[in-house]
Amino acid sequence: MSKRKEELALEFVKYTVSLMDEESLRKIAEINLLANLSGDTDLPTWEDYVAQMKGLTTAEKCLELIKPAMLLRGTNEG
Repeated sequence: MSKRKEELALEFVKYTVSLMDEESLRKIAEINLLANLSGDTDLPTWEDYVAQMKGLTTAEKCLELIKPAMLLRGTNEG
């Protein structure tokens, strides 16, 4: 059975990422995160996020904090 285009794309992405160094991965993560942020989030909300960020110890906790400001909020949400 042949692979679907999504499976081929994922295979390509995984291979490409495996060749990248940490700095490249961080740059791509920054670009993707910025692209996923809603322009509708107001300044006071961002000021609140920035005020809270230093108390968070993992990237996952930071992402959870700004989840309401993200366009893509995860596959479990409609």
